[in-house]
Amino acid sequence: MIGKRVKELREARGLGQYELAERAGVRQATISRIESGARANPSSRTLLGIARALGVSIDQVYQGPAAEQQAA
Repeated sequence: MIGKRVKELREARGLGQYELAERAGVRQATISRIESGARANPSSRTLLGIARALGVSIDQVYQGPAAEQQAA
C-alpha cells in the first residue's frame, strides 16, 4: 500500500524515480523496490526522506487522499 501511494504522489508531481531518490537521499533502486512492494516496510528514515521530497507528511503517505483533504 505504501508503495502504491509513493508512486501516485511521485507521478502527480511529475517526478521520475531517480529524481525522487536524489531528493530523498536514497538510491533509485530503493524507490523502485518500495513502489513494487518488494520492500513493503521502508525504514522511518527512508520514509521521512521520501515524504519531505514529495512535500507531504508521513501521514499522507500512509493514509492516502483522505489525509490530504484533512490537511487542506
